[in-house]
Amino acid sequence: MLAAVAVIALGFTANAAQAQDYSAVNANGTLKLGGYGNFFIAGNLAACPAPPAPYANSDICSRTVNPGLRMINQMYVQFMLPIKEAKKAHWPIAIVHGCCLSTKSWQTTPDGRMGWDEYFVRQKFDTYMVDQVGRARSGFDAISYNSLRYGITNCIPSANPAAQCPAIPSILIASDQFAWNVFRWGTTTCTTSPCSSNTVPNAGIRFPMQTVGVGPGSNLQFYNMVIPDLNATLSGAPSPTDPAGFYNTPAQMAELARQLGGATLMGHSESSSFPIRAALQPAAGCYPWTTKDACKVKAIIQLETGCFGNLTAEEIKTLKHIPILIEEGDFYPTARPVAPCPQMIQQITAAGGDIKYAHLPDLKPNSLYRGSPGAIHGNDHMVMLDTNNLQIAQIFINWLSSRGL
Repeated sequence: MLAAVAVIALGFTANAAQAQDYSAVNANGTLKLGGYGNFFIAGNLAACPAPPAPYANSDICSRTVNPGLRMINQMYVQFMLPIKEAKKAHWPIAIVHGCCLSTKSWQTTPDGRMGWDEYFVRQKFDTYMVDQVGRARSGFDAISYNSLRYGITNCIPSANPAAQCPAIPSILIASDQFAWNVFRWGTTTCTTSPCSSNTVPNAGIRFPMQTVGVGPGSNLQFYNMVIPDLNATLSGAPSPTDPAGFYNTPAQMAELARQLGGATLMGHSESSSFPIRAALQPAAGCYPWTTKDACKVKAIIQLETGCFGNLTAEEIKTLKHIPILIEEGDFYPTARPVAPCPQMIQQITAAGGDIKYAHLPDLKPNSLYRGSPGAIHGNDHMVMLDTNNLQIAQIFINWLSSRGL
């Protein structure tokens, strides 16, 4: 709907809107794999409630005899494995996307270039792509919506918009204005759609702006990646204040790390805190800290913050043993880093931990590892899709390699 409305508003032709199709995807040469597939990290069974009269025969759970059981909150994982070599090069890497997106974030870019999933595999990483619970191919709990439809719960009108239908979780639906403003694409805030016609892109921005309607022959391919966010249906929503509190996707990322025998965890934006949360979940074997071998979260990469200002002494004791890299891009209106990152960095550093902060425009040579680059300008919130996305990925790979990971 968003793409269709924008196409009409911008007066694009059908051909322009479909410009990045299969034929536009770049060929990157032969990719030799040792394995490819997908699986689920288990969710949990929940009962189908029996509808009350007069809805006793309603289709609340696919016309099965009530009470039945259903699976909710399962986490989908897709993987590619490089050809096995005599010596393992790296720990596996598991990557989770941010708000209103999916695993597509890490795959072929909207203008057809190589994504991070392929690049990490080519650099000899077992690579696992995660769909957040409540998004894309992962599960969520849909019963609250059918419960309203069939009279199990009521929607009580209220003069207070925040109190309308409190039993029905909100679905976050991202618009072009959300993307332009949150992803830092424009020189000013976009308040009128289409943003591509009413907002000037930041000078030197590396995002492929032609995929959001900017310039001759442009299209709207990026917006096809944007999907509804059902986080409000999750068992752990809203996200717990305690970083070690239960939260669906981090808990299952911890289980994924356990099943893999150890992994680097990477999260972006909404999920930037998920690797830390995962390290503090019981399945990870890291918290409370016992041994390096017991801890299955081997490193943490946070894209676009993900810091905590309320870590306990025991949580810091765990995190000081796990190398952490925090990245932020360009075009922020305020100086970086902002609270609570300085506090978290200071606490983990003071405890003897290995935590690095990389604000790309302020990078100093050798600040992340020997030979790491200086300032890099033009990266926005969606760094994994930018025109220098592989350069940024290589920085993370070099950082891991410098730690023997």
